[in-house]
Amino acid sequence: MKRTIIFCTLILFAIMLLGVDGCQTEEVKANVQGVTMNFVENAPPASVNVNQEFPIYVDILNKGGSYINPGESKFYLGGIGYDLKNVAPSMTNANFLQPESTFPERIVFASNAKYTTALENPFLLPLVLTSCYNYGTVAQMDICVSNTNASAICSISGEKITSISNSAGPVQLMSVTENLEGNKLQVTILIENKGVSAIGASDIYVPNTDCDKLNIFSEQQKKNKLKVIINTGKETDWKCKLQSANPPFSAIPGGSLEGVIPLEPVGKIVCEKTIKEETHMMPLKVSLQYRYVEFITKTIRIMP
Repeated sequence: MKRTIIFCTLILFAIMLLGVDGCQTEEVKANVQGVTMNFVENAPPASVNVNQEFPIYVDILNKGGSYINPGESKFYLGGIGYDLKNVAPSMTNANFLQPESTFPERIVFASNAKYTTALENPFLLPLVLTSCYNYGTVAQMDICVSNTNASAICSISGEKITSISNSAGPVQLMSVTENLEGNKLQVTILIENKGVSAIGASDIYVPNTDCDKLNIFSEQQKKNKLKVIINTGKETDWKCKLQSANPPFSAIPGGSLEGVIPLEPVGKIVCEKTIKEETHMMPLKVSLQYRYVEFITKTIRIMP
């Protein structure tokens, strides 16, 4: 009997150490990647001599949930200067990029690049590879439409975003919450760029931005902004605070359900509806559309 009690006590102690349910759970993280790009190993090599030919290859892979048609994703190779010959400064994807792909597409910037200027000492040549493409994220969740916090059908309080609310993509809805202001039900939506760049924060632009003109003033005005489309289903009496789709991005009068918001660094949307006596769950769909710009680097040592 004593042995049984001791054995049971040890089991209970072990369960307490592991957790109440006796199991350790793994946190589910959202896929926050879009189109990834990587220099192929030894193409370019870490070190080359002057006038030595070498390749420059890049593998791209669509890890997110959006489709990309041929020619719609652009890649720019910076740092070439006048001394690196036989290199294409920009390329596009030749093939259809399937969502959440497994096999990469290889882009050939050069088959026989070479540095042609004579050197007396070794020189470090930094290459900067930039991607620019349109992408999208779709988030869906249920919200509670009620004139009271004490509804038996649903609850206004609490976070509405779950681990499966967002589709795969670098920009995600990070929070959707509700509150009552008199007879107004307000829904607050927070949006964040969760993508990770190799050399710093990625840049986001509205979808109609010209990738070839990112440094021009007119296109710079479109930076840190994205397009939002909000679908409330059959309930058409919602109003959301958004901006117009074109510069100077002024507020849209009347509360449109489609427009632009800034990310500085978190985007915020407030939607509201006048509540009478209804109490029910309502599906809410938020579509985000944006042009995504990301960077990676590779340094080549040029030897005399």
